Amino acid sequence: MIGSNPGGVVLAHPGTSPFVQQTARALHEAGLLADYVTTFAYRPESLSGKLLRQGLRLRTKNPEALLQRRRVTEVPESLVATHPLREYLRMFAASGLGPVVADRVWEVTELSFARHVARHHLRDARAIYGYSHASLEPFRSQASRGGLRVYEVSHAHHATVTALLQPEFDAFPELRTEYVEHTSRLDARRNRRRDEELELADLIIVNSSFARDSFLRAGTRSERIRVVPLGAPSVTQPPHRRERRPFIFLSAGSQSVAKGTHYLLNAWRRLAPNAGAELWLVGNMQLPAGTLDNLPGTVVQRPTVSRPELFSIYQRAGALVFPSLFEGFGMVITEAMAQGLPVITTPHTAGRDIITDREDGILVPVRDPDALAAAMQWCIENPDAIRDMGERAATTAASWQWDDYRRVLSAAVSELLAGETRVGSI
Repeated sequence: MIGSNPGGVVLAHPGTSPFVQQTARALHEAGLLADYVTTFAYRPESLSGKLLRQGLRLRTKNPEALLQRRRVTEVPESLVATHPLREYLRMFAASGLGPVVADRVWEVTELSFARHVARHHLRDARAIYGYSHASLEPFRSQASRGGLRVYEVSHAHHATVTALLQPEFDAFPELRTEYVEHTSRLDARRNRRRDEELELADLIIVNSSFARDSFLRAGTRSERIRVVPLGAPSVTQPPHRRERRPFIFLSAGSQSVAKGTHYLLNAWRRLAPNAGAELWLVGNMQLPAGTLDNLPGTVVQRPTVSRPELFSIYQRAGALVFPSLFEGFGMVITEAMAQGLPVITTPHTAGRDIITDREDGILVPVRDPDALAAAMQWCIENPDAIRDMGERAATTAASWQWDDYRRVLSAAVSELLAGETRVGSI
């Protein structure tokens, strides 16, 4: 099946994350999008939407917040093809059956989705635009008919990920949870799949120089890779110019080893904060419970929140702390900066592409709780400098918006379709 643009680009992703929707919009604005194929798109007034809200109330207190993440707002509904049944299963598993079961269900639904796209959505497509781990069957099918394959990878190469993660579990064996053991057993098989997808791609889109360098180290030729940084949300008004007391250090997103949360907790202990500072951990907590014991000062834990609520928290915070070990980008960086919030992060994110150290944010070495604590202490002691840094962060965010992302991305895909950058092999 193909939509309103036979001979165009089929975009296939099981989810509806903002960056995927912006890609769909980029292709649509350029007149290239044939279909945006996904699993489930939430339509609040539809019968399925109403039934799903009722069903999810058995699993979560706020089903609307969960479902709003699955709304498609950036392209016309007529271009969105959905296949929701297996995704319903995944959503129920993710909302109450534990991370191991959720991961197993995720893989089943992801592979099923890839097979469905290959069988039913590529007949007249000139190109397939796919994502890591969900593209092998569509890429094989498209290659067999001589079509083009665009591969966006929203993370670093798996060899870099393994090299950075394994020493953490050797140094901190208490962080090796049941979920970590489970995914470790599956990594080799899943990474072989990603490697084959990578080999089949004509054009590889990554979102940061750190991600690009990880693929270059793995042997991918540079001419196959295009770096297109994700856009920042609109900076619609000047950030609040007030001295924030207490000074809130915000960590937003999954709280995990990969995100460096254990280093943030160690830095917080070194900081020995007084009543003038708080640490907020907002997002799914994936560290063992014991790692949170005996933390000094005020530490606020919040589960995953809706995007409007998260943006409200950005407005209250003094700085975002994001000491990730590796990222393909790290959207919380640009989200926070667009709200006038300085960001403390590592060069293993998009931070080194976006942030000028000590001008509109702070870069600290990866795995360095002492440097992280020193940066946080500086924030507490220099409220005027932090406000100025926040103003410059908002200016930086305004200089690279989602429309900039869409313009550069659509140009890269258009060049591929014009035959200017065809470099992959079947």
